[in-house]
Amino acid sequence: MINHPGKDKIASILLALNKRISNVNEVLAEYDYQPLCKHDIPAILNNNRKRKISGPLMPHYDRLYFELMLVVFEQIGGTKIVIKNQPSGIYQPYRLYMMKEFQLELTGEEERFLYEITGHVVRDRLRLFEENCAKGDLISTYMCKECLNETLDKTLPRFIADNDHGGLQLFAQYMANATSCALKFPDQHKLLVTNRCSIFEFFIQDADGAKPVVNFTGTANHTYNNPYDQHNLEGFSTSAPAMLKLFKTEVEMCRKAMGPGDFTDDPEIFVKLVMDKFKRWKVSHVFEEALDELMSTPDFKLF
Repeated sequence: MINHPGKDKIASILLALNKRISNVNEVLAEYDYQPLCKHDIPAILNNNRKRKISGPLMPHYDRLYFELMLVVFEQIGGTKIVIKNQPSGIYQPYRLYMMKEFQLELTGEEERFLYEITGHVVRDRLRLFEENCAKGDLISTYMCKECLNETLDKTLPRFIADNDHGGLQLFAQYMANATSCALKFPDQHKLLVTNRCSIFEFFIQDADGAKPVVNFTGTANHTYNNPYDQHNLEGFSTSAPAMLKLFKTEVEMCRKAMGPGDFTDDPEIFVKLVMDKFKRWKVSHVFEEALDELMSTPDFKLF
């Protein structure tokens, strides 16, 4: 029995239970520890990398918990199959990814710590992704053509209406990250556009390996205006064979729906699809500049 557990162990356990930073600090105070600060982050990240995904279902929650789980998945490596309405979020530039809304905390210090640790977690995930790419791990993203068009048609005018050139540039870099990888490494980074919409959003990590796992993210959009809310269910993870079979069947249905004229797995055609949307909103030069910069080298490069 541990009579006085370490600060990092307490914090890691409570964060894995989806507790707020303010809740964690309250418990730490009971053990005579100081509130969480930037010096605690490396140990928390190290503990998180040791987590395992096993059993029928592990619930996902919004906020920091979900980001921590994504690192656990990326740590597994292997082939990744993504079903989504746009290229996988792993291609998003760090600054774009961090433009999300953050959970409310009780004090400014706790809000600042939450932002800082989230940034470290996101960087940890991106680092692992780049290491997996260097090892040759595959990533295939299946996207419904209508959903992809809708996503682009909603996102681009929002940045333009807000006169947010910085946000528009980051979004263009996100699209350029994905398309440049598909152009330079077509057998490793596949962007597959189909007329079939699976409705679900999920990904399978280590899909071709001995121990694949599913991350089902759902489709619900959450708001963060309730400071008393403790849990916003985001989805679940599972390694259960029956659930894996269900989601692999979804992938196979997307694959079978890809007949002549119904899809594109040609990255050049994908570039045209995205470019046409940027042209429609008269900002094609932003996407062209981002893509040209990445294509200037044959090496793996992301913004």
